[in-house]
Order: sequence, then C-alpha cells, then structure tokens
Amino acid sequence: MAGATEEWAVSVRRAETWEVGRTTPPRLATTVAFSSAMGFARAEAALEAFDVSNKAVIALDRTGQVVLMNRSATLIVCVDVYILNRRLTCRDATARRSLDAAIHSVCTSEAGSEIPVPVRITRRSGIPIVGFVTSAGGAAQSIFSRCRAFVILIDPMDRRVPSPELLQQIFPLTPTEARLAHFLTKGRKLHELSISGGYSYETGRNHLKSIFAKIGVNSQSDLVATLASLA
Repeated sequence: MAGATEEWAVSVRRAETWEVGRTTPPRLATTVAFSSAMGFARAEAALEAFDVSNKAVIALDRTGQVVLMNRSATLIVCVDVYILNRRLTCRDATARRSLDAAIHSVCTSEAGSEIPVPVRITRRSGIPIVGFVTSAGGAAQSIFSRCRAFVILIDPMDRRVPSPELLQQIFPLTPTEARLAHFLTKGRKLHELSISGGYSYETGRNHLKSIFAKIGVNSQSDLVATLASLA
C-alpha cells in the first residue's frame, strides 16, 4: 500500500479477518494519503509561523532527510551548514558528527519525549551558528506524517532590527527619532548619525533622551535589547 512517497505494509494474522483485509487497503491507502497531507500542511504552517519571527527551521522525516525548509532557512544555509543528498550536514567534522547524533536521537525517540538538543556549528569566520534539534510535536503525532523533527538554526551575527516605519507604528516616535533608534540598534554611533542627519551632536542627544522616554528605557543598551527583541 503506497502513500504519497512512502509504502506501508499491513500484516493480517488471523484467517477470519482476511476477507475484511481484502477490502481495507484501498480505504486505508486513502487514509494514509489524507493523513500524510494533513501532517505536511501542519508542518508547512509551523514553518511559516517561524518565518514571522525570522527563525530558520528545517523539517526532517523519520530517516532524518529534509522534507521542508522555510525562507529564513534558505538564507542561513551556506558552506558551513548545507543540504547534501537531502540531509542537513556541516563542513566542520566535529559539528557534523554532533548534528548527525542529535538528529538520530530525536528521529528515533518517542514523539514529544525529547528535550531540544543544541549543536554548535563552527564557521570559517565569525561566531558559530547554533542549531537546536527537536521533535516536530503536533505535526508528528500521526504515524503517517512525513514530518518527524525540526532543526532550528540561529545565527548570532544576524542582528535584525525593526524598520523605522514599524517603530513609529509601535511607539510614538517622530520620523527622525525612529530612524535614529533604528540605526543605533544596528550599531551605528550617535555622533555619525547626527552628522548624516544634519543636526548637532547635542540635538542628537536630545532626540535620544526623547526616544528613551517614549520607549521606556534608561540606557542605549536597554534600547538595543528592547528593539532587537521585536525583530
């Protein structure tokens, strides 16, 4: 009996159930296909939800092969962590072994019983990527679902910041204050932003004080932490 991309075998152990069993496969095949499609749809919805928060997520089946990945994942996949023959792998041998072990552990464990397994993925340059391998949860409850595990990839170097327009929608900031808050959160200096904005450093300080008051923070580090959490 075949599902979308998998084959299932049904064992009939009692002779009296054979006649019932003869008529079951067509209906069961339909159930398999429907359940598989529903599980796949749930997995797609979950990945789209991760996209909203800019989280890179890759879905794996029971054998550890990649079946889905969201847009954020396509942006983080590179020479250091990539997909080869439908499997997620790493350039660094130590990271590759750790990732393989984590995926095997989650994919072969009872659904929902695992604690997310962290993996340090070394890069040629820069801070390592952090991966978490976890059960797909609800999307994996059906035995017919293709999705068994999620790999969540986090790039500490990817500092996402809300746009000035979004900041104005969330806080009562002026356009100048919103731009200043945006670029300060991205690591720019107040002095250079004052020059590029066409106002004095002292005026820039006054803008910053106004930003602090409107957002409810007391320092630039608090401002950065608050706005970064919104990205």
